[in-house]
Amino acid sequence: MYHALSTNLLLAYHGCDKAVGEKILARQEFKPSENDYDSLGHGIYFWEANPARALSFAAQQVTYGRVKDPMVVGAALTLGNCMTP
Repeated sequence: MYHALSTNLLLAYHGCDKAVGEKILARQEFKPSENDYDSLGHGIYFWEANPARALSFAAQQVTYGRVKDPMVVGAALTLGNCMTP
C-alpha cells in the first residue's frame, strides 16, 4: 500500500455505539448518518484531535437511546476539497 505524507493529515475521532464501532473496525460498515437532527446535514462526524470529546458525545447519546455502549474509533484523515468561510 502506498502512503504519501500530507500537510493536510489530521487525527480525528468518531463517537458511536460499540456495535457500530466494531463493524467499522472490521470494515463491514461505515455509512453516513442521515438523521433529521444532524446539525451539519448528512454525513460522518468526527472530533478533531479530541478522543475524550468523541466519547463524551457518544455517552450523551445514551440518554436519547441512540447508543447503548459508547465507543470511539480513531482515524487518520487527509483533507481534500474543503469549504472555507
